[in-house]
This record gives sequence, C-alpha cells and structure tokens, in this order.
Amino acid sequence: MTIDNFALLSASSSVTIQASAKHMSCQQNESRDIPDNDPVLALSRHAVSEFLRRTGLPVPALDTVPDDTVAERIRATVASWDFGGISPERVARHTVTSIRMATTTFAHNHADTQVHIALYTVLALCVDDLEVDSSALAEFVGRLQAGQPQLHPVLGHLAENVRAMPGFFHPYAASAILVGTLHHVNCTLFEAQADAAPLHPAALPYVLYKRARNSLGEVYSAFVWDRFSFPDISSHIQVTPETMVYLDYANDILSFYKEEMAGERHNFVHDRARVTGKDVSSVLDDILDEVVGAVDRARGILQGEKEKETWERFLAGYVAFHFLSPRYKLAQLTA
Repeated sequence: MTIDNFALLSASSSVTIQASAKHMSCQQNESRDIPDNDPVLALSRHAVSEFLRRTGLPVPALDTVPDDTVAERIRATVASWDFGGISPERVARHTVTSIRMATTTFAHNHADTQVHIALYTVLALCVDDLEVDSSALAEFVGRLQAGQPQLHPVLGHLAENVRAMPGFFHPYAASAILVGTLHHVNCTLFEAQADAAPLHPAALPYVLYKRARNSLGEVYSAFVWDRFSFPDISSHIQVTPETMVYLDYANDILSFYKEEMAGERHNFVHDRARVTGKDVSSVLDDILDEVVGAVDRARGILQGEKEKETWERFLAGYVAFHFLSPRYKLAQLTA
C-alpha cells in the first residue's frame, strides 16, 4: 500500500479530528471493537499517515515473513528457558513481537546480534507487561550489582543477556544498555505508585523525564549500531538523541490505536495532554512535529554513506515492525 492510499483512508472519514479528541476524552477505559467510522480510527489514521508522509517512510508489505534461520534460533533459546509461571501463551506472543523487532528494525545487523536483541526484547516485554512480581523486581538492581542470583527466572535471563552485551556492541553502548535496563526496571517497579498522584499542570518536564526513563529508548538506539559493522562510535554517536526521540515518539504515534482500543490513559500522550491543557489530537501533532524534526536532523548529521544507509534501514524497519506485529493492530487501519 502506498502512503497516498493510506492517506486517502484517513481523509475518507466523515468526522473531524477535533471531534475525535472530544470523543476520546469520554471513552470508557475498556477494550472494544472500533467500527470503521469511529473517531478513534479517524484520528489514528490521520496521525499515522501524516507521520509516513512527512518522514517519507514506506508502508511495508503486510505479508513479509521474518528470516527463518534467525527466528528458529530465537525460538529454540526461548523454549529452553524457565519463565517462572508466565503462561506459554504470553511467552509465545512476546516471542513473535521480539522476532519481528529484531528481524525488521535491526535486520541490517549481524544475525547473532539480531538473536541477542530478540532475546533481550522477550525478557523486557515480560517486565514491561508486569508479569514479574514486584518483590523480585525490587531486588534486581542490588542483586545484579552484587552478582547474586535473581529472584525470578526472567530476571536471571535478563541479567545474563545484559552482561553479554559487550560481545555485540561498543563498550560505551553496552554500558548505556545496562544503565537503560536499570532505569526501565526501576520505572516499571514504581510507575503504579507514581501514577497514583495527580499530575501538576507545571509538570511537563516530569512527563518527558518519565517517558525517557521507562521507554528503553537509549537501549534500542544502541542496538542500531553493532560492533561488527560499526566498531568506531564517533561516526554515529551524535544522532543518539535523535534516535531516542524517534524510537519513543514514532512508537507513541504507531501504538496510539492499540492503546486507545485498550482504554489506556496513563501513557505519554494522555499525560502530556493533562499537563499542557491540550486535547489529544493537538498533542499528537506536537509529537509528530518533534519526531519529524529528529529524523530530519539525523539525516543531516550523519555523513558516511554506510551510516546514512543504516539509518534509513533502521527508520523503515521500525515502521515495518509496528505494521507487522499483531500487538499494534495497524493492519486494521489499512483495511
């Protein structure tokens, strides 16, 4: 499907974007089926089509299949792991998402790197979806520092995976991955407690801070450049901030539909709307402006042809990941 055709789907709705925002403010917090003329669908299509148009990124073919060799290696390792009571169905869904992430967003990397990224992602999803008990999470950092066994098998696998990162990434990047993982676990542990407090209207910096801390943006920005192809970080490190913005804000746009369907209200889009006093559609426009600006800046900063090519493959791969992963339900926007 072309971007123009996708945009036509957005334009064909009979409701306005402002009506969409008003409608969403009074939705019930529950998952539901959304009819084709629903304002949520209209706003989601508009946001995604504008993102694709302004960045010049393609809509992927929805019948793309991942690399079988890489996928089989990932499945074999996951099958050998103890997940400590997490249901096989949940693990299977996380595995599908993780294979898609590694073989689309990071398809330019060495196959070994793709496998390691996918395994990290399986474990991070278990943490992110609150499938590891909080008492084990609370001791993760201390036990990692002390070299002690973790209290949940998922955290044990995660600790091993993070310790192995220097084999795939520059020492600086491997350290950033470690720190970003610690931030993510810490934020996941305390997010429910923090969300219990109402947001102050002046707390936009906190909302931005929380988004950066719990997103794993710096971790996945490091994943773009493995040590096999890019042993010298000086050729790409200056686009790290832009990569983090792209990972976070492109995800906010591309996962908006999924999260609205699930009735999620404690996410970045809604938190930013609360503290700025703007409606959801205006916040999405702001996020769109910022992510497009980040993409444009990075395209200007990178000088080497190899770096430029890798950056473009990463950008397109991240879009493909969202469209190809059932988790994000984007196929419904193109139906």
